[in-house]
Amino acid sequence: MLNLPTQLPPQHLMIAFSNNLLAELLAKALESKIPYNILCIKEQEGELFNILDTHKPAYLLIESNYKNNEGFGFLKKLSRIKPNVKVIIYANTLNYDYLKVFLSSPAIGLIHNGCSLDKFVYFLNEIIRGKRVIYSNIESPAIESPSSFMIDDENKIDLSLLTEREMDVWELLEDAKKEKQIAEILHISANTVKTHKSNISKKLGIKREKRLSTIVYKRRRIY
Repeated sequence: MLNLPTQLPPQHLMIAFSNNLLAELLAKALESKIPYNILCIKEQEGELFNILDTHKPAYLLIESNYKNNEGFGFLKKLSRIKPNVKVIIYANTLNYDYLKVFLSSPAIGLIHNGCSLDKFVYFLNEIIRGKRVIYSNIESPAIESPSSFMIDDENKIDLSLLTEREMDVWELLEDAKKEKQIAEILHISANTVKTHKSNISKKLGIKREKRLSTIVYKRRRIY
């Protein structure tokens, strides 16, 4: 492992994995493939949020079972503290409950293990370009109840069916905006936002309106 300097310049990506060897191998594989210097930290080097606050890397790539918290505790604390560092989760397992907690957190990326190195690099670069990326290896038996967040047939979605205002709502949903936020941005009532969402769901053949936000994520951010 690399010894951490007192202060990191902003162009660093920090890796926090429970398996030190895997972290070092990944760091080596990512060299020259992403535009950031890479550092690994050991589990015993201290409380993670204190390390982030002290060293302030641009990105943190953290394994979901780092320090045996299986991700939930980290994501919930991340939602409370909201450090400036941009957090990417490497998920060893993935279920619907974990996905819900992730979507409500400020973490900007979730990559389920099982993808190739080329895909991994591609997703990291997409995140660095400003996208919120979720990659799920949906064929894996580790995923519980995948039908809860998978699209039946995303090829049926035709955004050309939407009006200009419905597209405004769709794009704000892509940016993870809530109904109240959308209403404020578009200067319309929350009830009008709900009406637009209902119309969008009907036009796109989405049988259950509550799945609309999940499908928006799938169309733009789940690969």
